[in-house]
Amino acid sequence: MYVNIEVYKNSGLEFSDLIFLAGIKQTETEWLIETLPDSVYQRFVEQGLVIHIKSRKKDDHAYKSLRLSEKGKKLISELEEAPIEEQDKTVGEWLCKYYLDAGKEIGNKKKTFRHIRDFRIKSGVEKNNLIKLCVDFLKENEDKSNKLEFIFFHPKNIFEVKFELDGSWLYQYYLKNKERLDNTFEEY
Repeated sequence: MYVNIEVYKNSGLEFSDLIFLAGIKQTETEWLIETLPDSVYQRFVEQGLVIHIKSRKKDDHAYKSLRLSEKGKKLISELEEAPIEEQDKTVGEWLCKYYLDAGKEIGNKKKTFRHIRDFRIKSGVEKNNLIKLCVDFLKENEDKSNKLEFIFFHPKNIFEVKFELDGSWLYQYYLKNKERLDNTFEEY
């Protein structure tokens, strides 16, 4: 499980809050009834991190209808996401310039930078090696490379929004040419 420490430090949460918020997200109501202290619940309510859905039974415990609010969902999402590092921005800016010079589309720049970060983390290919891999891929795959955003991750359908390395054309290309590419990569 990844926790973005910067987001955690700025959130004002305690360590145990992360587990309780995960339990609320997963609707582990029986566990919450047994373990969630009223003081923590009250703090979550005051911070606007939780809401109650309409309960089916009037005599149900309050935690059975407890869910994350939009603010709580956003916080959990931010906690789970790694920051975009300077090297991701450098690679992204270089590739954007390369694409624009070639007369191609970039797509959603923010999403592209997140895809670069996710690709780097999950594949282990980074810095200049990632640029070398991209340039090599682009030379051989003109038909797939009209939009920069999609070479890192191309969803199979509109519901697929989370980055999956297996859905990356670039990663599939890397696997096919791994031995040759690894021989050209620099050590970092």
